[in-house]
Amino acid sequence: MLAPFLPPPIPPFQEKVEVRVVLHQVRVLDREGEPIRHLRPEHFQVWVAGEPVSLLAVRWVGAEEEAQRPISGESPSGRLVTFLVQRDLQKARASGLLAFKHRAAQLIERLPPQDWVALVVQDSRLHLFADYTRDHGQVAELMRLHLFRPPPRRSPSEAGPSLAAELPEAVQKKAATHEQGLLALAQALLRLPGTKVLVILGWGLGRLWAPSFYLPSQYLQAVHLLERAGIPVFSLDITDADYHTLELGLMQVAEDTGGFYAKTHLFPEQAVRRLWGALAGYYELAFLRPPLPEGVHPVEVKLVGVSGQLFYRPTFADPLPVGLP
Repeated sequence: MLAPFLPPPIPPFQEKVEVRVVLHQVRVLDREGEPIRHLRPEHFQVWVAGEPVSLLAVRWVGAEEEAQRPISGESPSGRLVTFLVQRDLQKARASGLLAFKHRAAQLIERLPPQDWVALVVQDSRLHLFADYTRDHGQVAELMRLHLFRPPPRRSPSEAGPSLAAELPEAVQKKAATHEQGLLALAQALLRLPGTKVLVILGWGLGRLWAPSFYLPSQYLQAVHLLERAGIPVFSLDITDADYHTLELGLMQVAEDTGGFYAKTHLFPEQAVRRLWGALAGYYELAFLRPPLPEGVHPVEVKLVGVSGQLFYRPTFADPLPVGLP
């Protein structure tokens, strides 16, 4: 006798409403390059894809607060500050770097002790001069004395985040152009947890194909990952010249990621002061994610009742799926 046919049970109806909050970093500096603190929600107006959004909260996140944030699990807290130096023996580039490297070293020495600092040098390939360390004096000495020498033999990394683990020697060797180097570094940084900042001491990005200037595909991939990871890029142009074509690429990567561009050959103290002010902290603007398709969406932020310079990513991006890139 055949068993009677029983239809599968109907699952109970469930309704799920997903509320997602976007946290957007905004830096506000005055004309002297000092951070403007103590701003409130009414001091900001925000638009996403051309439509105004209401802020849920505005929070100042200074270097002291960042130092208390755990990177992940049992990993130490603190920011990951990466210095990428583009070195070249062309006169205007080499002389500019030689003139500015001492100020860069002093800035490294002044960073909060909880920050992890790494030093990467780019020429015809990448060179990892120093993995993340809290020995800021060691990185400062490399900046002052060893930029035009072969990379030193690396000692075992401290019990903390490791750039070498995500940027192996084979990858460093293949990064033959500045854009390939930026992409390799962006991929490595994306895989590391925590709050990250990238400082470029460089002379250019992009290509000049007379009469046009363009940024190759590796740049577009790199800036996409930097945006996704929320990593601002601060471009300090060390070229000893009032103007040069490849500065456009340094300007663009700063604008695309929420950092800024500054020249160092005329007013190096001003460039350092602005960078120090930007590293001092930022505002975290919280708002509900609008009902938009998954992807990248334009963001506009304005100050209300306050005068200052705003630096922020012109987009927000939904998180990458797990396991990418």
